[in-house]
Amino acid sequence: MQLVLMANSMRPELKGTVLRIRAAAEQAGFSCLEATETDTEVPPGTDAIVVIGGDGSLIRAAHLACRNNIPLMGVHCGRVGFLTELTEETFPEALRRFAAGDYRESVRSMLAISINGKPPVSCLNDVLVFKSSFSGVAQLDFAIDGNRVGALFGDGIVVATPTGATGYSLSAGGPIVANGLDAMLITPICPHTLHIRPVVASMDSVVEISVSDNCFVASDGDEIAKLQKGDVLSITRSCDTTRILSFTDRNPFRLIAEKLT
Repeated sequence: MQLVLMANSMRPELKGTVLRIRAAAEQAGFSCLEATETDTEVPPGTDAIVVIGGDGSLIRAAHLACRNNIPLMGVHCGRVGFLTELTEETFPEALRRFAAGDYRESVRSMLAISINGKPPVSCLNDVLVFKSSFSGVAQLDFAIDGNRVGALFGDGIVVATPTGATGYSLSAGGPIVANGLDAMLITPICPHTLHIRPVVASMDSVVEISVSDNCFVASDGDEIAKLQKGDVLSITRSCDTTRILSFTDRNPFRLIAEKLT
């Protein structure tokens, strides 16, 4: 079996961890190759991508994984670790179980983002529309499935998948999503409009955000465009999905209590 190892390129201190992970995998009979966050293809015959880093590293690797329809296995070397389940110590046992087919595969929904009708970009975690200046507020008008929700005056808005529910959306006051719920979370950021509250919509809904001020839009933490007055952002379910391997039962409520306190 073949693994592709991918580590956070901004953290050179992980080089030793990568070497030990590779040694453990080769000792278990796996062949190993390495990839970077800028790669768009993986070698034929790859069975899984092993991400060494934090949740952000796994989210960035999701684009390579979904493009090549290969599952992700996360080794936690970050701060929080909602998505990177394994540790360097538990990795060898996970490899044994992976080879034996003793694991669960979680198929994560992704969002498709289109600006002014252009070809969409997929994201795993969230879409952020945020004001372009430190002062003042942004004016964003949004609708869900053609039904106008209203005008939002505030710092911005975040639209998250269930995977992204424990990220920026949660910090902005968005809801926690129970296991098995496939929904889109729309959370205003520091709203000056009291009637605009967080909304939970179907993952198949179409959310349209019309911009009345200069803003920027980010997908999974990376800025993808600058928006100007009159631009329209459309967000709905993507055809892409991300497959994440799991080896333990994890209670999301307990994880939040443990990792965010």
